Amino acid sequence: MRHAICSFPRAILLTDFQNGWLYEAGIGENRALLVAQGELIAVRIERERTGAKLGSIVDAQFTEQWVVGRSGIVTLDSGEQCLLQPLPKGLTEGATLRVEIVREALDERGGQSKRAKARPAADGSALATGPSLLDMIKASGEPIHHVHAHGDDLLATIGWHEAMEQVETGRIDFDGGSLLISLTPAMTVIDVDGPLAPFELAKRAAKAVALALTRLDIGGSIGVDFPTLEAKAERTEIGIIFDNHMTGNCERTAINGFGLMQVVARKTGPSVLEIIQADKVLSATLALLRQAERTQGAGAMRLDVHPAIAAKLKHRQAWLDELAKRTGRSVSVESRGDVAIHDGQITAA
Repeated sequence: MRHAICSFPRAILLTDFQNGWLYEAGIGENRALLVAQGELIAVRIERERTGAKLGSIVDAQFTEQWVVGRSGIVTLDSGEQCLLQPLPKGLTEGATLRVEIVREALDERGGQSKRAKARPAADGSALATGPSLLDMIKASGEPIHHVHAHGDDLLATIGWHEAMEQVETGRIDFDGGSLLISLTPAMTVIDVDGPLAPFELAKRAAKAVALALTRLDIGGSIGVDFPTLEAKAERTEIGIIFDNHMTGNCERTAINGFGLMQVVARKTGPSVLEIIQADKVLSATLALLRQAERTQGAGAMRLDVHPAIAAKLKHRQAWLDELAKRTGRSVSVESRGDVAIHDGQITAA
């Protein structure tokens, strides 16, 4: 398995775990980092969700045609609607069929969402729930090290906080420039910026883009705006650099005279950016719970938080109960208007 390696400012080599997955079963969120030679390769996040999971085999009712003879809408027993493609011949509205989920629903900023995608299940397929994050990393064959709150924060040591800053802001700095990743309903757009000469900047950016796509699980349609390069040979070289560092399966166009390259990769669910940016209050809430779980001490714990986070926790009492269980401390929440969303405070009550 070929790995593309990305360094973070604080990343250091671990003496006892340098290759494989670090996995942390958190409160409301499970997290995994793929490590090679002590460096971060990939970030994966799994959150509680109500929609059908990738790989699930479920029964559905054909609700309506979408594109006649090609695609349609099916409704699952849960009430979730999915896009079905291709349509089996002779399928009539109201009929029941068994389908496989091939892409999970996508939640977007602003409350918009895209339906999950499904295809007819193979004949004889049994009902099944799709694999969890832990199942998927086990299937990779790489070693797995389970990270616990009572031990060293290995995720932070490898670069968890730096990666989260990247996905929250959409900005990835590299030597000589930066990438600005923007999410749109149609595609992910990556803009390259920096003070270097265009060819040198593009060469460094090509590697950074390839690493970012793998690291943050970015799939679907991706547009990359490199600096304008007039020489075809230079554009060709940029494409080769990208190919040499891109470890995922994808197709790409040649870079045109305006510096634009399009990449298409299989998309099976939201990227890490889409997960984090779809609900930034939720992301800040889960980050605070992670911090609270790792906070040393005894006695009652009080979380002084932004009102939006307090409101989120009010409807997630199970998370606070789990925090109390894991830490052996009673937990209370104080809503404070003078506390920023990302600056929650954890104190002894």
